[in-house]
Order: sequence, then C-alpha cells, then structure tokens
Amino acid sequence: MTGQPREQVVLRPLAAGDLPTLVQLEGELFGAGAWSAAMLNDELDGPGRWYLAADLAGPGDMVGYAGLWFDGDDAHIMTIAVAPMHQGRGIGGALLTALVRRARELGARWLLLEVRIDNVPALALYEGSGFVRVGRRRRYYQPENLDAWTMRLELAGPELEPAAAGPGGDDPRDAVLVGAGELDRLLAAGEPVVLLDVRWALGRADGRAEHAAGHVPGAVYVDLETELAGPPSAAQGRHPVPPVLQLQAAARRWGVRAGVPVVAYDAVGGMSAARAWWLLRWAGVEHVRLLDGGLAAWVEADGALETGELEPVTGDVTLRAGVLPTLDADHAATLAAGDAGVLLDARAAARYRGEVEPVDARAGHIPGAVCAPTTGNLDDAGRFLGATELRDRFAALRVVPGGDEVGVYCGSGVTAAHQVAALASIGVEAALYPGSWSQWSADPARDVVVGPDRP
Repeated sequence: MTGQPREQVVLRPLAAGDLPTLVQLEGELFGAGAWSAAMLNDELDGPGRWYLAADLAGPGDMVGYAGLWFDGDDAHIMTIAVAPMHQGRGIGGALLTALVRRARELGARWLLLEVRIDNVPALALYEGSGFVRVGRRRRYYQPENLDAWTMRLELAGPELEPAAAGPGGDDPRDAVLVGAGELDRLLAAGEPVVLLDVRWALGRADGRAEHAAGHVPGAVYVDLETELAGPPSAAQGRHPVPPVLQLQAAARRWGVRAGVPVVAYDAVGGMSAARAWWLLRWAGVEHVRLLDGGLAAWVEADGALETGELEPVTGDVTLRAGVLPTLDADHAATLAAGDAGVLLDARAAARYRGEVEPVDARAGHIPGAVCAPTTGNLDDAGRFLGATELRDRFAALRVVPGGDEVGVYCGSGVTAAHQVAALASIGVEAALYPGSWSQWSADPARDVVVGPDRP
C-alpha cells in the first residue's frame, strides 16, 4: 500500500514516559547534534506542538517519532525520525501522512520543513509526497555545518476542490463503499477525509476503549447510543433518529466539514458504521462511504494503527433532515401487505421467526415482511458481496433496480441501514423504518406473526 509501512505500526501521541527512548533515538540518529533530555522535554511542551510516536507492537517498542508546529498560519514539520535498523520500511511515510493530515485539520495553508541536502531518502519521501524545494539554508545543520533544503507543500486551498477525494464515476457501488487500498491512497496523498470509528454491538454500547487501543489514523470515535440516536422510548423505538440540530452538533464535533468526504467504519462488516452512513446521507451529506471490510480490512492491508483519542478541529457542516426516505409504522405495514411494495426484515432469521427475542417486547415479525438478514450482504471476510451477487440475492427477494417500492426494518433501525447501503450499491433506493421492530412490537395494536412467512 502506498505510504504505509511493510510491518504493523501503531501511531500514538508521544507521552512523558517516552522521553528516555526519545533521548536514545536522538543519539543514534544525530550523534553530536542530538538534543538533550531537557531540550526535548521543552520542545514537546512548547505551544502549538503536536508529536507522534511510531511503535511496532506497543508502548516500549518505539521505533520512530515525528513532530509538527502550527504558528497560526503555516504548519512546520519539526522532525520525522526512524531508528536506523527500521529505516526503509515505510514508517517515515506513515508518520508524514499523519502530519499532513493534522496540518490540513488545523487549517494551515502551507506545510514547511528543512531537510539536509545529503539526506537522499528523506528528499525522495518528501518530493514523492508533493513537497517542492523553495530555498537553501546555508550551514543550517550544526555541528556538521551542512546546508538544508527548505521545502513546502501547498495544502487544500479555495482553488482546490476537496470533494474530489469523494466517490466518483457512474457505478453506484463507488458512492457507498471505499476499499482499504483506496482509502490509504487518499490519506497518503494528504487528501482531506473525515474518518469515523463507529464500533458498537448489541449488548456492548461503548466501543471507546477499543478505539483508544487502535484505530485508523485520524479517526474520531462516534458513540452510536448517544450521538447517532435520540432517547429511546416505546413510542419511538430503541434508536430513534436524533433531531437534526443535535446530529449537526455531533457531526461538527467529529470534524465534518462542508464538501469534505466522510468514511465510516467499524469491526463488524459495517453493521454499526452504516448507521452513521445513513444518518449523514439522510441529513444531506453527499459524500459518505463505508470502509469495505472495516478495521479488519485496513489491518489486513498493512494499514497503520493509531492509539489514544483525537480531538478534531470543529467542523462547519450544515445538515437538513429528510434527504433519504423513511417509513412510519403504517407505511411499513402497507408495503408488507401490498403487491406493489416489499418490506425486508434485516434481523437474524431466528428473530424473524420468533424463536428468540433478546431485547424487544414481543417475538416475531411484521405480517408480510420478507426475511432478509443483513449478514447475507457480506462474504466470509466481512466485505460486501460483489455487485452481481448482491443483485442476485435481492432479485430472489423480489427487489430489483427500478422495481417496486422497498422498505427495510431491523430491531431498532441500526442494521437496517446496512441493508439500505447494500441496496444503494446496486442502484436500489430503499426507505428505512427508523422505529423498526422495537417500536412495532411495543404497540399492542400491531399484529405480529411467529414462524416463517414469505421467506
């Protein structure tokens, strides 16, 4: 993968406890020109500084570090350093990608640096990433008395269109999914992308600890229970759609900005990340995609991981409700019962048949709904099936592009969003029933069917 190391690397903020290792690496790399512990400590605590460590396995195995300084206008790379025995393995490229991304988030116009004129590998790295030489500083490096090239990279400005990093082409799949390789190329090129980590599972509400332990570099944790849903109730269901202004405030906290593409991922094949995908699309954010295969696909493709939590630059996105269609209970009942529509039940088959019901008021399904478990959208590796396989799957359920109206529900409107995404990837627009089974089953006036029905 371009710009990614050929061995597993975890990027994380430098901590005070790293200072002894940092002093040792400085000595190995710079000899007589190395900074002392006191100088390094002062630098790390300096205003506007942002320093990262690169670990091979975890804390204590630091093999590189990098630093950025933002003066309010331009960003300056203070250093990118990799231990001698680990150079040439792509670690410097991973650190550079993180610094470029951070400079863009801070709103810098230029990213500047100095590099020794005899440091051929570093020059190749920077020039390969778009930096250009703009001057020569005489005897900049001491005590070696060596000159340095001053280099700079122009970051996204008004004349550049950030949306160019979003989906393109006529294939509807490209507007829904992004592969790990493509995401890596966008990040390595310094393209602005907002990354959302939406790790969540039924019965385990908060994936924040998993996020802090390792995530795609630059990703912000998104809490499904509190940020992607309104307060639960029997009348509205377990995960009602949040008020649009509440969602807008959350999206701005995540750093979502007008015209900047968003990529959401999780560790369960997109089952929870699809909720973020659907909500943002419903609220008018055009360029939102799911990382196909989620975190596992990123790691399998040798993607670096970052630890800790990122505080992004506040976004400016403006949201509006209702861009994607939704169903209420009456409309869902009409689709399930009529000949001109199809209502898909995206829950597991055992829940559809009423054999188990772990959380909701009654077991069973909406009369006339078609059993279509969301897990059937994925292959054994947790990636979306190919377009032909998805078309065949849904055609067998009476759902085809240009066909009858389609609605989808699940337990509470979370995994149903995954079904909506899968259908969108083959050119079928489906309406989501946000209240889903949690709302339907809590209403004693609504009929419930137990057992197979229109499988």
